[in-house]
Amino acid sequence: MASKLKALQSKACQASQFISKHGTVYYKQLLEKNKEYIQEPATIEKCNLLSKQLLYTRLA
Repeated sequence: MASKLKALQSKACQASQFISKHGTVYYKQLLEKNKEYIQEPATIEKCNLLSKQLLYTRLA
């Protein structure tokens, strides 16, 4: 049981290191890919409009 715990901790550590090394690249690619869905600049009016649209979508 202790050996499995050590192995799991080791894998978690490796995953954490991988994310810290490659996470920003993935994040930037994801932002670029989803740029059409991002509203710039974020204003109160735009947030309220999107909130109402989401509410009506859920009610439908």
